[in-house]
Amino acid sequence: MPQVRARRRRAGGGDDYRREPPQAPRKPRGTPRLAAIQLDGDFKGPKVTRKGATNFAAATALLLGAAVAGAALIGGSLFDVRQAAAGAADGAIASAGLHRDAPRITDWHDRRLEGAREAEVAGIVAGFGGASLMSVDPQDLRAQLESLDWIARVRVTRLWPSTLKVEVERRREMARWQENGAVSVIDANGERLFAERAADHLDLPLVVGEGAGPVAAPVLGALERYPAVRERTRAFVRVGARRWDMKLASGATVALPEENPSAALAELDGLHARYRLLDRPLDRIDMRLRGRIGVRLNPVLAGASRTSEGRA
Repeated sequence: MPQVRARRRRAGGGDDYRREPPQAPRKPRGTPRLAAIQLDGDFKGPKVTRKGATNFAAATALLLGAAVAGAALIGGSLFDVRQAAAGAADGAIASAGLHRDAPRITDWHDRRLEGAREAEVAGIVAGFGGASLMSVDPQDLRAQLESLDWIARVRVTRLWPSTLKVEVERRREMARWQENGAVSVIDANGERLFAERAADHLDLPLVVGEGAGPVAAPVLGALERYPAVRERTRAFVRVGARRWDMKLASGATVALPEENPSAALAELDGLHARYRLLDRPLDRIDMRLRGRIGVRLNPVLAGASRTSEGRA
């Protein structure tokens, strides 16, 4: 038996045999600890659990809430900083040559506006944007100017490097509208021009009646096509919210039809051209029935006319 054990020891077996463990690879000097752990093969990375993920999400939400609260507390200061930065950038752009000269303000036909209107537009333009031409947004400026009562439309153009051109089309006065005793000036669409005084436009025809202004556009537009009729017209009176009575300078009344009053005005213009109808001593011209015209003399005017003829 001792011989057997000796042979086993020589063969490398037995309980007393101790095999030397393999030597670990030598680490280079100066290797960081985390890198050394990875080289040893013992690093397995963090283990993510449901509890850990929940805690991480809660911490993130808490940090975000604190950031929002802090921004709210110092929001005014942040706004001031941003505003100052934008102003500095705008000043730098202006210094580079894109500064703003005095604006060119004209009407739609490239003619200068009158004093008060030009001053009003210039005041709005001066307060819009910064020191450089790039700071002016043409669309925003156009929208602000078109909010003025007397302006129909605006065109804003940046002429590089330093000129801002503003073209303004005024809403044209078409008539005066009398409603509930108050008289205002309206344009061709029947909209009030609050900046205009009715006393300054006594040459315009008068539209009378509740709700008459907004529905007067067709008859007012048709009247513009017949100068002879227009110069003898003083007012349009709304009758029953359906049709118009036209009052002439002579005192006569022309009863226009409910349907197509524009055609009646064209016919009236033709009759005047042929017979001087609107200059005759008439009290009423009834055009309400299609194809028929009723005429009634004014007895006072007719008598005065005959007396004048007799004396002559």
